[in-house]
Amino acid sequence: MVKYNKKKIIASVFLGLVIAILYLPIIWLIVFSFTNTTSISNWSGFSLDAYKELFAGTSSGEIFSALCNTLFIALIASAISTILGTLAAIGINSLRNKRVKAAYSAVNQIPMVNSEIVSAIGLMLLFGLFKTIFPMQGNVEMVAVIFAHVAFCTPYVVLNVLPRIRQTDNKIYEAALDLGCTPWQALRKVVIPDIMPGIVMGFMMSVTLSVDDFVITNFTIDGFYTLSTLIYSKASGKKPLPIEMRALSAIIFIVILLVMLGITKANQKSADKDKAVKK
Repeated sequence: MVKYNKKKIIASVFLGLVIAILYLPIIWLIVFSFTNTTSISNWSGFSLDAYKELFAGTSSGEIFSALCNTLFIALIASAISTILGTLAAIGINSLRNKRVKAAYSAVNQIPMVNSEIVSAIGLMLLFGLFKTIFPMQGNVEMVAVIFAHVAFCTPYVVLNVLPRIRQTDNKIYEAALDLGCTPWQALRKVVIPDIMPGIVMGFMMSVTLSVDDFVITNFTIDGFYTLSTLIYSKASGKKPLPIEMRALSAIIFIVILLVMLGITKANQKSADKDKAVKK
């Protein structure tokens, strides 16, 4: 007779409910990207009109302009955040005083737990003051948005890189110095390759956060659209969301899902390789 573990059954049911709550809206969105109805409550039959409108419709130029702006900001901000966050993580890990190290770690976590609207208003006022004191010509709004994204992405890079640094063996770095490497050479040839999985994860998280952000972007942007602000403008006033936005959202989710699965698989291979080396 089969015996059922009540705790495992309850845990499985709870996990299933959590996954359903998280992913059911996304699945619903993807399903309704294959119909041409303006409402997501009435299925009007299978159709690829949403994807046709996305790639060849009257608003396709505006959408792809916003997409290019979004990707440009995300990649530049993520690259800067990754460099700053990696250096910050190395610096925090090298601190000898435990209280100072704990203080820096706590300060790094403040932007992550702070209300996003507070950060958005603060950045808006800061950039407004900066433009008043140093009036400049050109597309400075793009630069302002990039620096705003760097401000909230960098702590997440530190959060991903710091645990990886703590797992490394400091003796390898010291051995590189004893063998004649300069501190920069030891950092570049020994430390950075060892913590690369954490750096990659920090970069990818920064890209995801940057693409996803609306509040801070909406407060600092002026004169152009990103995807989040464009979708908000299309859906404002309780208007039905254009069908091409459903297709775009479905494509973005699938691409990010495939990228994250690839990174997870690569990290798993790296972890297995590290275990094999240690054995």
